[in-house]
Amino acid sequence: MLLKDLISKNKILLDLLKNVPDKILNHNINGISGNSKNIKNDYIYVAIKGAQFDGSDFINEARQNGAFLIIADKSYDKNVISTNKISTRLVYTELLASFYNKQPKEIIGVTGTNGKTSTVEFCRQLWVQAGWKAASMGTLGTKIENTLNKSFLKSPKQNLTTFDPDELYKELYSLENQEISHLALEASSHGLDQFRLDSVKFTGAIFTNLSHDHLDYHKNIENYFNCKKRLFTEILQNNSAVAINIDDDFGKRLFNEIKNNKHIIVTFGKSSGADVKIISIKQNNQNIDLVLEYRSLIYKSTIGMIGEFQSYNVVAAASICIALGIDANLIFKSMSYLKPARGRMEMISSSHNNSMIIIDYAHTPEALRYVLNSIKEIAKEKIITLFGCGGDRDKDKRKFMGELAKEFSDLVIVTDDNPRSETPSNIRKDILEGCPNAVEIPDRNKAINYAISKLQKNDFLLIAGKGHETSQTIGMETLPFDDYTVAKETIKNIEKSREAD
Repeated sequence: MLLKDLISKNKILLDLLKNVPDKILNHNINGISGNSKNIKNDYIYVAIKGAQFDGSDFINEARQNGAFLIIADKSYDKNVISTNKISTRLVYTELLASFYNKQPKEIIGVTGTNGKTSTVEFCRQLWVQAGWKAASMGTLGTKIENTLNKSFLKSPKQNLTTFDPDELYKELYSLENQEISHLALEASSHGLDQFRLDSVKFTGAIFTNLSHDHLDYHKNIENYFNCKKRLFTEILQNNSAVAINIDDDFGKRLFNEIKNNKHIIVTFGKSSGADVKIISIKQNNQNIDLVLEYRSLIYKSTIGMIGEFQSYNVVAAASICIALGIDANLIFKSMSYLKPARGRMEMISSSHNNSMIIIDYAHTPEALRYVLNSIKEIAKEKIITLFGCGGDRDKDKRKFMGELAKEFSDLVIVTDDNPRSETPSNIRKDILEGCPNAVEIPDRNKAINYAISKLQKNDFLLIAGKGHETSQTIGMETLPFDDYTVAKETIKNIEKSREAD
């Protein structure tokens, strides 16, 4: 593709490169990257200033590797195109979207603190039930119909909710080539703040909820909300489908701020004014009996999951489908066939004593509260909670999460969860301020073994914080680790030893 063709339909790029010589405009582009090490002959290099590195420091390396055009925040020399006041991240996104110039027809962005991963997966499943080729993208990678596209599962080192721009737009192009018509995409606050999603052709968006998270990055809850709001106020085109949880205070605020915009909005929740109104949520063993009202009609569904918050994720997915114009009867009937996403209220039963282990990604105070409250509703005996907090992340939540675990649990076990560059004992100390009587076991493997050994008939064990993750990051080292695998192996060993006795 020639540079002049790449920029021909993009106003931002046309304005930026209007004075570039014809020789450059007629240059064939082989690729675009913001990483100088990935630059090859006939590539465009965009020098982006990040939290740890400044891309302008690697301009010479990019040239040596074959970059024919370099774009940066200012002209470091006569051969560097300056973006002036335009963000280099936005320019990078626009270039990638123009280079990988195909995207699925329907793309829904899901944003909020909790529930994004489950909601995109439920959207995908509902669309498949309705007869479309559908995919979901986010924390778990890319899932197409009933298979994972493994080439786009992120490595433990990356672990981003929203893909890096080069992966994201390449993947959108690939999905369209595979005739995927419907895509649900996790839209993280980081991705929105860093303009990674500005060139995605969204046809709709969901707001799940907003609570205390990522304040190490955003500094305060107002900045955090405004990043989420960008999806609805700056990125969505007119006449887009929107679903908003108006039981959430920030959801209600968002609705009031955008209700006069030209969008097709479907609100949901228990609130009296909700379009899709939740009449009741009843936990029945390992199923949820859900009763909804839509346009004065009552719909009943039994879903094979645990947790009121999962009901909200299901209803969020159903609401966006309705906003897209899909038949409500079909959607509400299809809800009974939904399966939870990996590491989201994932259940493991122990046959020798009828106890239950739940693996969940809950790593924020609100998510931990949701999960424990759901377990408390159905627990017949003790609740054991095992968790830790990530290093180099929001420290303020640690004591609060300890207090929540103490409030809902009969036994709390504090362990390590991706301590990263922090001293693990300091993280545990912060948590233990909220639950001073908890058992402290640094090694997560040993902690899980201990927790399972304490299970008696009808007890519940929640292993929280990592969910789907398959690694543990300690210092600069990332080691294989999977809560689900360790729990299954521990149960297997216990049952073997019982048989031997």
